[in-house]
Amino acid sequence: MKISVAEQAGFCFGVKRALKLINEYHRQGKKIQTFGPLIHNTPVLNKLAARGIDQVSSLAGIDKDKTLCIRTHGIPSSVEGRLKRKGVPILDATCPLVKKGQKIIERLGQAGGQVLIVGDKNHPEIVAARSYARGVKIINSLAGARALPRCREISVVAQTTLNTEFFKEVVAILLDKTEKLHVFNTICRATQDRQEAVRKLAPKVDALIVVGSRISSNTKKLFNIARGINKNSLQIETCADLRDKKTLARLKKSASIGISAGASTSPQELDNVKKFLQKL
Repeated sequence: MKISVAEQAGFCFGVKRALKLINEYHRQGKKIQTFGPLIHNTPVLNKLAARGIDQVSSLAGIDKDKTLCIRTHGIPSSVEGRLKRKGVPILDATCPLVKKGQKIIERLGQAGGQVLIVGDKNHPEIVAARSYARGVKIINSLAGARALPRCREISVVAQTTLNTEFFKEVVAILLDKTEKLHVFNTICRATQDRQEAVRKLAPKVDALIVVGSRISSNTKKLFNIARGINKNSLQIETCADLRDKKTLARLKKSASIGISAGASTSPQELDNVKKFLQKL
């Protein structure tokens, strides 16, 4: 059995930065809690919890004696404002590329015109991003784009983990919806690189495994891209998922297997999957 790992896979810059920040604070003996899950990766979050780094999901749960770490996806501007007014010590681990998108939306909102975000309205990144301007509309389908009314001027940004090809299709539809279309490709480079690596690897292997959390947006996108090219693709959260009898039987029929991983998947987990497959 030949095992191939995608050229780009696993932790991205934003995730590495967030973990470095929180680890440095912890080494200094500072008490920390995160506002929501720092990243979408259960094993990593479990390790943080084991070290006493807990999560809070609301302002009411905040311990003022601890530094509050803002998750990589960011938080709504109104919530951040309330935290600062309350004097809560903050460690901002928002991904710089997510922060860049927030600033773009804020600037566009001040300039006027319709602001659109292409992405999942329930994803924490988008919940935060839409708070930076009034009247922001969220679309996440081609049908949604087609249903938009004509507007004199439209500005569109993308969720950082969006499928690049999907964003291009939406933009093509928006061209017929307005006289002035301002496009901001805010899909992060790491996302684009990982998607392109999957498109390159998927047709070359008998089966492809995407490693990452089931609630991770970028991992879901990778899996959907892989499955669209190679029907024998599957998504797992950890190496333990490979021990399922049906999954094992399916993989043992493959002469070649490819591995990719979401941007919040650790190098260790990626290596665990590779070593497990090499032993089959």
